Amino acid sequence: MFIIMNYVCSTMENFKKLAGERDVVLFGAGEGCMRFLNRMDSSSLQSVKYILTNNRRKIGGALYGIPIASPDLLQSLDARKTLAVITAKRAVVEIYKQITQISSCPIMVSEILTHPVFAALTEDLYIHQEELRQVSDILYDDISRKVYSEAIRRRMLYGTCDFSDLMVKNDIEYCPAFWFADSRPENEIILDCGAYNGDTLKKFTRIYGPKLKKIYLFECMPQSLKALEEIKFRLANQAYTPEITIMPYALSNQEGKTAFASMDADPTASFVLESRSLAKTDLYNREEIQVSVSTIDRLVPKEERVTQIKMDIEGSEYNALLGARETILRCKPKLAISLYHNGEHYYRLPLLVKEMVPEYKIAIRHYHRNHVDTDMYCWI
Repeated sequence: MFIIMNYVCSTMENFKKLAGERDVVLFGAGEGCMRFLNRMDSSSLQSVKYILTNNRRKIGGALYGIPIASPDLLQSLDARKTLAVITAKRAVVEIYKQITQISSCPIMVSEILTHPVFAALTEDLYIHQEELRQVSDILYDDISRKVYSEAIRRRMLYGTCDFSDLMVKNDIEYCPAFWFADSRPENEIILDCGAYNGDTLKKFTRIYGPKLKKIYLFECMPQSLKALEEIKFRLANQAYTPEITIMPYALSNQEGKTAFASMDADPTASFVLESRSLAKTDLYNREEIQVSVSTIDRLVPKEERVTQIKMDIEGSEYNALLGARETILRCKPKLAISLYHNGEHYYRLPLLVKEMVPEYKIAIRHYHRNHVDTDMYCWI
């Protein structure tokens, strides 16, 4: 069963409303606690009754006149009238678990309360718990349900906490072993959406070998398109090379031009501006450029029997899938779709593909030590 944390919407405005009705208990007596207290106004500060810590040397002391106590104090407080705020900078997941073992009170995390990206993501996931449960119920296996539940729980707690225990061992991203349990398919025709510099092109040619018949590379970043042309030229000298078609487009469910943010610090995170919240885009230095946008259904010939679609396009996955509806219905290809770019994608993407092709099996896997690289796999 999918169980989402007992989590309260995470804006400072909501915090103040709840703090006015409840006694606030902070968990963590270090720098994070002091920074959080310094950001509070006088009325909110008066609602803070205790600071809890696992550091025995600090228990019995006080911070700004607020007594510091053991977490066991939660047992004596009425959970219905208490709000716990995790102000610790580390071990956030462990502290969350510790609180839930002692009390059923609602929980917030101070970093999320003051961070526009985490606040928006957390609130959206909290509001759509029913959709998240629906997705959990249709997942293929227990591994998927565990990864899905924990990835969401930890994104809500703190976006940069440790995900290493959820990582897939001895598996290759976009080509999971369970796809090839019986045999590897022949004449693979792959759509690589978000081809970047050819990293997944090289991966697919290595894995499929001569069974990879054709691959379409969708990419709109000028520097990446140049890299793709170069790697296409190099691959032409190998013993076997699939037919490679470079498609210089961003993908969506409509055609035209769109604003695209080219990220200087991390080109892999470049994205269509409308696919991300403004708060998130403001976190990075970027160059805005105009790129051509189109749909898979328009760009891929209808006679093409597509066998796999890989999609990692930094938040544009939902609209791109809408623009691939005819191709998906006609070919029922294997899908490898990034799930983590937007909070709403955790429920919207699985429910969308299940609506398109009800017979799809859906699995979730994770490939990175932090929140990135959570992928959805669909197949028949």
